[in-house]
This record gives sequence, structure tokens and C-alpha cells, in this order.
Amino acid sequence: MAVWPDSRAAVGFSMRVALRGSLGRGPGPLWRKLDRSRSRAQLLLVLGLLGAVLFGCGVAGHGVGTAGVQARAEAVRLHRIDASVVGAIRPDATAVATRYRTGELVWVSWTYPAGHAVVARFELPGPAAAGDALPIWVTDDGAIADAPRGTGAMVLLALGTGAAAWSALTAAVLTIHLLHRRLLRHRTDRFWATGWEAVEPHWSGRLRGRPDRS
Repeated sequence: MAVWPDSRAAVGFSMRVALRGSLGRGPGPLWRKLDRSRSRAQLLLVLGLLGAVLFGCGVAGHGVGTAGVQARAEAVRLHRIDASVVGAIRPDATAVATRYRTGELVWVSWTYPAGHAVVARFELPGPAAAGDALPIWVTDDGAIADAPRGTGAMVLLALGTGAAAWSALTAAVLTIHLLHRRLLRHRTDRFWATGWEAVEPHWSGRLRGRPDRS
């Protein structure tokens, strides 16, 4: 009964053979310098793509791991208060109001922190009257801000950032690989005659300078 080698040992042997070839240690007279360069380029491509995947996963994993901390930090830094509508802004009062307005642009005022009064423009989805209460979010120094993001939004942002990092690094690796392949192709075209002159005696079995007796 035949005994098959351990599969892990066979895979390891194949990887060692491929690695030795990529490093220019493959046997055979046809193993030229350009062949070694092509093998190294393929090895670097695989390593680069693998590195892009690991980098993207690392960026996403770091963002997911810190999503809860960032969400809690925003919840502590931002405060929900009630502002008061002072009055509507005339349509010709600002270029923003006439060209880019999608809702009702009004003046609102609030006091935060204590003793710090602020009056600013605010865009509402619909009409509002003076004196209406308007819930807004402000920072510790009283500046208006967006509502705090939850942990779920932070996780989605982290996953998107990781995917963007993977895409950018993968594109860079592929671009470098294609440029390298183009350079190797030019080198092959330039040195093909010289390379064939050196390899031909071994390939045909004839020594240079002896007539072909076939």
C-alpha cells in the first residue's frame, strides 16, 4: 500500500520550491535573470495584495474596537438644549438664503454654557414662528454641532474606512505591478537576442562553434 506524504509537508515543500525560484535559486540553464525578475514580481504581487487585505482589516478592526469609546466621548462632549427662534431671515439677506436654501432659514438664540448667549442662523425643514422652541446640539463651548453618532454609525464608518484603505492600497499595488511588468517586457524585447544567443546551445544540445550534424 502506497504511503502518501503528509499534505502539510507537501504544501510546505511546494512553497519552498516557489520561494527559491522567486529568489533566483531555481535550477536549469534557462532560468535567466528576467525569469527571476518575473517570479519576484509575482511573489511581491501576492504579498502586496495580502498586505492590503491585512491593512484594511487592521484599520477596520481598530475602528470597530474604538467605536464604543468614540460614541461615549461624543455623548459626553455634546449637549442637547432648547434654542429659541428669534425670527425669519429675509430671502435677500444672504446669498446662501437665495441660492442654496432648501428649508426655512431663521435666526435662533440659545444660552450655553451659563451666561454665554449665542445668536446664529439655522435652517428648518418648515416654517417657524418667533418664540418657538428648537432642540439643538451644542459643544462644551456653546457652538452648534450635529447630533452625536451612535455606536452603530461608528462601526459602519470604521468598516467603510477599512474598505477604502484596502481599495487604495490594492490599487497602488496593482499599479506598481503593472508598471513593473511593462518595464520587464521592454527589457525582454531589448535583450532577447543576447539572451537567446546564450541559451540556444544548451537548448539545442549543440556547442557553439560546432556544425549541426543532424
